[in-house]
Amino acid sequence: MPGGNPHHRGSGAKKHPPPSAPIVATAKGKGQPVRLYVRGTFSGFIGGQRNQYSRTAIIKISGVEDKVDTDFYLGKRIAYIYKGKNEKKDGSKFRVIWGKVTRAHGSAGAVRAKFRTNLPPKAMGGPVRVMLFPSRV
Repeated sequence: MPGGNPHHRGSGAKKHPPPSAPIVATAKGKGQPVRLYVRGTFSGFIGGQRNQYSRTAIIKISGVEDKVDTDFYLGKRIAYIYKGKNEKKDGSKFRVIWGKVTRAHGSAGAVRAKFRTNLPPKAMGGPVRVMLFPSRV
C-alpha cells in the first residue's frame, strides 16, 4: 500500500459486494437441497464491565469479517433452534426462538440481534441460523 499505513482500516467508505450466499437455485427434485441461511454463532449479550443486557444478543456470522459486510444482513431473521423434552402437537421435539439483526457490533463483523424471547445462557457459543430473508435487494 503505497503512501499509507498498512494497518489502518480507513473510514469504512469502501463498499464490498454482498458476501457470496450459499444458495444454489436448482430445479425441483434435482441437485442438492437449497440452504436458505448462513451459519452464525451466539457469542453472548451486550454489556459493560459490570452489567449485562440480555435483551440484545451478539451474533458472529461466518464469512463476515468487517463492519461493511454486515450491512447486507441488517433486518434479516435469525433462528435459534433447540430440542425440547416433550413432543409438540406436530410430533417434533424441535423448537425455535426467532430474532432479527438490528445493527453492527464493533468493527470485526459481529452483529446485534433482538429475539422475541431472550436467548437462554446455555445457548452461548451455540449455532444460530441467519436467514437470507427478508431481502432488501
